[in-house]
Amino acid sequence: MKSFAVHIGIIFVAVSLVVQAAAPNIASLGALSQSLRGPARVAADAAGNLYVTDPAAGRVVVFNAFGQQVAVHDGFAGPLAIAIANDGRIYLSEEKNGSVTVFDAQWNLLYQLGAGTGEFRLPSHLAVDPASPQLVYVSDSPANLVRVYDGATQVGQFGGAGAGNGRFDFPAGLAVRSNGEVLVVDQNNDRIQVFTNGIYSRQFKLGSGGMFGGPSGRSQALVVDNAGRVFVADSFQGQVKVFDAVSGSSLGTLGNFGSDAGDLNLPLGMVLDGFNRLCIASANNSRIELFGVDNFLHFSAHAANGNVAAGNNLVISVTVGGTNQTGFQWQKDGANLDGATNANLIVPSTALSDSGNYSVVINGSSGAVTSSVAPVTVLASPKILSNPVDQKLLRGGTANLAVIATGSELKFQWQFNGLDLSGATNANLVLADAQAAQSGRYAVRVSNAVGTALTTPASLSVVTPPLVMDMISSAAQPDQTFNLTMNVDPGFNYELQATTDFIQWQTVTKFAADGMVDLTDADSTNFPTRFYRLSWTP
Repeated sequence: MKSFAVHIGIIFVAVSLVVQAAAPNIASLGALSQSLRGPARVAADAAGNLYVTDPAAGRVVVFNAFGQQVAVHDGFAGPLAIAIANDGRIYLSEEKNGSVTVFDAQWNLLYQLGAGTGEFRLPSHLAVDPASPQLVYVSDSPANLVRVYDGATQVGQFGGAGAGNGRFDFPAGLAVRSNGEVLVVDQNNDRIQVFTNGIYSRQFKLGSGGMFGGPSGRSQALVVDNAGRVFVADSFQGQVKVFDAVSGSSLGTLGNFGSDAGDLNLPLGMVLDGFNRLCIASANNSRIELFGVDNFLHFSAHAANGNVAAGNNLVISVTVGGTNQTGFQWQKDGANLDGATNANLIVPSTALSDSGNYSVVINGSSGAVTSSVAPVTVLASPKILSNPVDQKLLRGGTANLAVIATGSELKFQWQFNGLDLSGATNANLVLADAQAAQSGRYAVRVSNAVGTALTTPASLSVVTPPLVMDMISSAAQPDQTFNLTMNVDPGFNYELQATTDFIQWQTVTKFAADGMVDLTDADSTNFPTRFYRLSWTP
């Protein structure tokens, strides 16, 4: 009998199923606007601090996760693109210098890319590789190149002018996915191109539509989230378009053109922070609009500038979006606050001792997250204890005006007839060599970050003495009375006095005159010798 070995071949077929990302659920969360003139780009660090460039103002404004302004860095030459690496280093481009400078998290200078000044024609957007904090991509838009740097050294570039695959007509927004793909907004070709290791992979059109119809309106910033969605800021149409990162299919839009709450007007920069908040620089509205995406956390402090008046309530909140189960533990200066385990922290009737750094630990299904710090300073409001008093003095004299007030971190500003006096910012105001033009009403505004108090005005009268006050002649009359002739300035009050011993002076008469005046001392017959003096009374 023959034996047969039967070999059964099993064929494995690999089937690739492409699942399109879901459209995002969006919630409008308000806006940040303090110190912003024309915000252009925005970046976020791991703690949720937002870094906003304002080219016209030459500054970078930093907000913490609670929306409080915590720093302003001035003196840049048109700061434009900004990116924060995973290790905290800050990449900042300056359009007027054509440079990209790298700082550490404390804003200490580390290095510049390439030659520094003049390295780029226009470094309009930046993206840092999430796997390597020193690997950065730069859109050099007029050069139609994306340039790649490892540390300070350029290690590659891709692009070039044109409309073909892998070519650009003004590259703008950039994003690096966790799989290493680099997505680039090809602005004037109205598309997004995808590259792997600098090699063209695929593209998709940004599409028509929007409130104005037709092609996209000069798309700018680009963000890719972990759900496989691409968010693109359409600066002309005032909206953000959402696409599937693989297929390029449209998943909708968010935002509307306008100036109302939640509207966008010239959106130029955008970032998705670690709390799943989409932060959009709306340049013509001078603010950063915040939107929650799907499951998000949003922080707010009802002490927006970090200051609370003593006796008022302090309220700090976390808003939870989505379905994640969460727990909270509020902290002050790093120590847990007993019983503070709700989404809202309320400190009633604050005292000065409630000043400190507040934060919250959020426990969710994906682990624990600690917010950035919200600094809070409790201040006593200004209170006037003593007002400046009225004064009258001769021209050339010194006026001393003063206020006594209580409160925390007081600032003083003196006013003259309701207008601020330049440089008069102390509790005392000294006016040396006072002149008639300084006569008027003086008050002082006492203020701090939580309040203002204004004193009752004090009247200062600076009197100018007469220039002419002469005794021209004197003579005894036939009836033995004594006659005096005097020349005086008009507009003043005068007093003629007499004495026999230069110790005790008696008033002969008081008068006001216009030029020459003759006066008779009818009492002179009672004294063998008498001396006279003329004075004026202010």
